[in-house]
Amino acid sequence: MATATLPLELLLRHDRPVPRYTSYPTAQSFHPGVQGSHLLAELAKPNPASLSLYVHLPFCREACWFCGCNRITTSAGSKAVLPYLDALERELDLLVGAMPTSRPLAQLHWGGGTPNYLNAEERQRVWQAVAQRFPLEADLEAGIEVNPERLDRSAVLQLRQLGFNRISFGLQDVDPAVQAAVNRPVPVEQLRAAMGWMREAAFESVNLDVICGLPLQTPERFAATMREVSNLRPDRVSLFSFAYLPEQLPLQRRIKAEELPSRDQRLQMLENAHGHLLEQGYVAIGMDHFALADDPLAIAAQQGTLHRNFQGYTTCANLDLLGVGLSAISLFPELYTQNSRSLKAYQEATKQGQLAVDRGVEVKDPMVILRRHIIQELMCHFAVDFITMSVDGASIFPKEWAICGDLEAEGLLNLHCNSITVTERGRWLIRVIAAVFDPDIQEKASGSRVI
Repeated sequence: MATATLPLELLLRHDRPVPRYTSYPTAQSFHPGVQGSHLLAELAKPNPASLSLYVHLPFCREACWFCGCNRITTSAGSKAVLPYLDALERELDLLVGAMPTSRPLAQLHWGGGTPNYLNAEERQRVWQAVAQRFPLEADLEAGIEVNPERLDRSAVLQLRQLGFNRISFGLQDVDPAVQAAVNRPVPVEQLRAAMGWMREAAFESVNLDVICGLPLQTPERFAATMREVSNLRPDRVSLFSFAYLPEQLPLQRRIKAEELPSRDQRLQMLENAHGHLLEQGYVAIGMDHFALADDPLAIAAQQGTLHRNFQGYTTCANLDLLGVGLSAISLFPELYTQNSRSLKAYQEATKQGQLAVDRGVEVKDPMVILRRHIIQELMCHFAVDFITMSVDGASIFPKEWAICGDLEAEGLLNLHCNSITVTERGRWLIRVIAAVFDPDIQEKASGSRVI
């Protein structure tokens, strides 16, 4: 389905910092009053339901200047990795030990950092550490993020042999000048080789990340990148808009602000990329993802079962998410927790037989839970039906309903008797629409800008 374009003036009017809503409440609300004891108490509740497990592997050989992930840049190799894996295993033991019943994994994801920073033996160790502690469901969705820069055929084949069936890598941009401007040089021949190895290994789904708004990008250069995406033909494409936040992310200060494309150029690049992907047979998924029509993500979107969490859009709805490793986030219906971002603190805590949780938030207020459901529905399905929640949207949210009325006048959504439907042109501003139901953002903007 095509996404209608918006007048630049309207986009600029709403171009303000808003969250990406991978959760609600957002990480901005996390506080140090939530500790590891809260997570252990949550896990102690009898619950045989399947889990999603996220493993954070933070190491990188070089730092990409656009990156906002929690990573450790080092050339120490196994000298840095092995103590970290010791801590990971200690953390897994603490978590599994708190569960009264074994909980199988329906979903497993390794992120970073650069998970393929680990050598073959270390990758095998992490997989076994998980498999020895959790039953793996027969149809386990196992995904991993890799950096194609130093990827080789043997590593790709090993990942598939271990049990990964989904893989994602960052293409970002294929132009050498743009790559140099963000310290991410990867020859296009290496990108093509990486895709070839992934197809040879028969991964069920391959995702490519592309970033719009990087320094020295122009509509012409970005069009060449999108043509290369078409040539590679991944199953999924994540088309992200670069969030330039040098005050919050010191590494981005190495990017020259004067080399960033204008908002007009960014909008043109996004519009052209959207149109190009749709012409190539991709289906627009949620806010910034695309998938081939037969991909499970596209099917989930069509069937209304799409879900969103800190890993982005996912087909595995309503799974508790358990995060292990540095800065990893766990999500349960009434509790969100995050591990320490300090490597020393993380490793020391596990040595002391403690979880490294240093902040989080409890989610027990029925109104907050209702707002979470509304935001989730908008972000995933571009619609929310208050009838299914047995509430009167207009009476419970009078201020929000009035704001939605203004957005309806701008053609961004349609207000019905007790439901909201986002229009095609409103999809460009879905984060702004979702933020209507976030009182914290209405008081103080935070997050990345829309354009």
